[in-house]
Amino acid sequence: MGPLIEAVAVDHVGIAAPGPGSPLAEALGASGLGGIAMPSGVTVARFGPGRGLELVWPGRPDTPIDSFLARRGRGLHHVALRVDVDLAELRGRIEEAGLALVGSGIERSSDGRPCLFLHPRGTGGVLVELVQGASPGG
Repeated sequence: MGPLIEAVAVDHVGIAAPGPGSPLAEALGASGLGGIAMPSGVTVARFGPGRGLELVWPGRPDTPIDSFLARRGRGLHHVALRVDVDLAELRGRIEEAGLALVGSGIERSSDGRPCLFLHPRGTGGVLVELVQGASPGG
């Protein structure tokens, strides 16, 4: 039997920061980025080579990024893997395997693709985002 999740590529790496003008964003060459407000209240902006970095910061008080920054500080937030399978079907297999999801299940990524997040307690401490299909325009 093959792997439960067959990723075809690393889609992006999410980096938590207190805002788009933070020292971390400046060091990464992402200072002053405009972002996309997500339903969870976080704001995200993709940048860097192949738009493979995603800066994530609080867009309003009491977001998941606020609690992350308070607990762990700035830096690596998540790793996103691209899958080329239907996420609804994959979600069922993930749940059958006993892996916990974050949130209510399938959501939309900042560029509109279906995505879901695997809880870090089942992935060795790393928040993993699974994104279905290639990024639009790339």
